[in-house]
Amino acid sequence: MKKSKAFFSSISTRLMLLIIIGVFVLATVFVTVSVVLTSRILTKGAVTQMNLFCEERGDDLDTELLRIEDAVGSLSRWTESRIPDVDTITNDAELRDSIVDDADDLIRFMTEHNEFVQGAYIHYTLDITGVTSREEGVYYTRGDDGNFKIIPFSQEEIVGDPVADDWYYAPIRNGEALWTKPYYDFSVEDYLISYIQPIFIDEIPVAIIGVDISFTRLLTWVDSLTYQETGYMYLKEADGSVHYHLHDLGEDHLHSDGEDQIIENAELMDQPATGEELIRYYFKGRDRAMAFVTLRNGMKFVLCDDYDSIYKERKEAIILMSFLSIGLAGVFAVAAVLLARRITNPLRKLTAAANEISEGDYDVILPPETSNEVGELSRAFRIAIDNIRARREDIETRVRVQDRKIEKAAKTMKQQEDDLIAMRNLAYVDSLTNVKNKHAYEDTIQYIDEQIKSGTAEFAVIMCDLNYLKLINDNHGHKAGDEAIQKAAKILCTAFPMSTVFRIGGDEFVVIPSVLEYARIEEKLDALKAMLREQKKASDDVLERISLAFGCAVFDRENDHSYHEVFERADQIMYEEKKKIHKSDGISTLR
Repeated sequence: MKKSKAFFSSISTRLMLLIIIGVFVLATVFVTVSVVLTSRILTKGAVTQMNLFCEERGDDLDTELLRIEDAVGSLSRWTESRIPDVDTITNDAELRDSIVDDADDLIRFMTEHNEFVQGAYIHYTLDITGVTSREEGVYYTRGDDGNFKIIPFSQEEIVGDPVADDWYYAPIRNGEALWTKPYYDFSVEDYLISYIQPIFIDEIPVAIIGVDISFTRLLTWVDSLTYQETGYMYLKEADGSVHYHLHDLGEDHLHSDGEDQIIENAELMDQPATGEELIRYYFKGRDRAMAFVTLRNGMKFVLCDDYDSIYKERKEAIILMSFLSIGLAGVFAVAAVLLARRITNPLRKLTAAANEISEGDYDVILPPETSNEVGELSRAFRIAIDNIRARREDIETRVRVQDRKIEKAAKTMKQQEDDLIAMRNLAYVDSLTNVKNKHAYEDTIQYIDEQIKSGTAEFAVIMCDLNYLKLINDNHGHKAGDEAIQKAAKILCTAFPMSTVFRIGGDEFVVIPSVLEYARIEEKLDALKAMLREQKKASDDVLERISLAFGCAVFDRENDHSYHEVFERADQIMYEEKKKIHKSDGISTLR
């Protein structure tokens, strides 16, 4: 009894028992915490991975839809720029045909190489042409060989077209561009979705421009996407009324949200995306989960997978973590027993204190500062802890002060950078005409000269001069002169909508055509001449119309060595043209 009592009263025995109990308690807590944390981490990871995969594939599809929208928007702006007014386009059939013919290359360039595009079209409205057997527009559709072909389509056929409400009447009623819901077009024998933009002038619908996407090919691409082992993707309407699967397309009954039994996160069904959550539901007795994002055309892009498949890794990790935690707890318990037999309580406390200090925790409990060696060691620990704590607090204070200085400096630099960008933008714009000014012109010359040196230059220069500005100023005042300069700039911007116009002097302008307009330079110059002829017809008084002399020179790679040489040719041509205009108008002065 005395030995047993002595055994349990010894410090080593008590410490050993305490450590064993503590190790198993810690092991239990560790297992519980590990399982909970692992479950949360892997659950979050699975949800994030599934949503990220859905977002990435949705971005891929949105990119294709955006290309369609950009193509239709560009063609609409180009077409609208060619239409002078409602009366002219209504009465001038040749102008309507010319616009359609000119749009041919642009339509093919923008859409022919997009594998989802089935067709593209530009049609004048019945408000402009009336119901006639004449073809007022053009409709391109992709043939079996993958190339575009033209399908004849008269205005009379619009009235009898069973899908005219989708591609013709709906966008006009809407008053702006829209994406249609899927519809079946018997002319191409395929399901389509279309992006159509109506063109209005003076609130009258003049034309519609659209691109048709093969919904079958789109669903084929969606159906080819897989996620892990059992996940798949599909499209559905924004309100969930119809789910579109490739194998169900054309069937009388299509699946809808009403057939899914939502059991978790039902409120997300009305959101644009699942974001950082998943929707859990039952479908035909199977436990499933879904993620979705909303596309540009309003449809939802959905990723579905079996619930157990999504969280398969979580289940396996929890089982593995449980076994590892139990095994490690046993190992630590045995090690603790062996260690407790060899050390004393004061030294163990000092060791624990040293470990805690090394981890940055200075609120440690030290053995009493007795007069023996352990007490002296405990006192030395306390002094060291006090010194380290004071030093750390001093460093933290300095760091906080420095952080505030850095934050203030960063704000100042950001403000300076914003001011510099704003000043630079203002410095590049002519305040009277809102076209680029001479500073921008000089920078452009420098850039072109660098291209000439590198052998990559290909450009033209159009030198323009406003006639009779001095006479306008002398007879009608400088305000009238400013208005004439503004009108001249507007004419040049209208004639060259995709190019850069510079005002380099009081009445002098330079146009450097863009790549697209450079390729059609003769056509653009003819358009400018036509606009100037209209100005001449507007008034017999030269001071009440806009008269421009211009000359165009094209860069010759073999003979031109700088921008200035091309400019000089354009300026000389302009000057000769100016003399002819003045002679024709009976004006002797060249200003």
